[in-house]
Amino acid sequence: MAFAPSTFKTKLSKAGGGARPSLYKVAINYSVDNTFSVMGDDALLVKATALPGSTIAPLTVNYAGRAYKWQGFRTYDNWTVTVINDENFSIRNKMMEWMRYISGKLNGERTGVFGDPSKPQGGYYDGNATVTQVGTDGANKQNYNMYNLWPTELGEIAVDWSSDAIQEYTIGFAYDYWSSGAGTSTTNELSPSF
Repeated sequence: MAFAPSTFKTKLSKAGGGARPSLYKVAINYSVDNTFSVMGDDALLVKATALPGSTIAPLTVNYAGRAYKWQGFRTYDNWTVTVINDENFSIRNKMMEWMRYISGKLNGERTGVFGDPSKPQGGYYDGNATVTQVGTDGANKQNYNMYNLWPTELGEIAVDWSSDAIQEYTIGFAYDYWSSGAGTSTTNELSPSF
């Protein structure tokens, strides 16, 4: 069968012209309250991220002189976002405080609020996040929801007299699992579909 560019263009146009990497929204919700959440206007400062991936590693079982591969466990790599820093350090301050709640103050001191394993706020120190792929028509097309998420890494910010660029940094998050669906689900979903 000969290749016809018109067939390719017709197929692509039926699917909205192809998903654009620059059309997305991010929301990060802290589970106890909105203290450390990144939503609304703050979410506009999330410059880049990735839709989450997963890996099912092969589990090798040796039998009768041969190695057979079975399905192993599903694993999820950490999720990273790149943030544009504002002069108030609004997102960075939220992430530093969230990390202090988890592991204690920067000097290692633990108090009734910072690093207390009994979690006095009445909940775990994790949250959820949603990356929403937006179509060229402005409609939400696909959601990727990450569950039991917490910050693991707060990237450095370079300062340099020879640069006039706006500062950026990365935040790494660990999470337990993700689900996806058409653009209607949210991070408040209690029973995700897999």
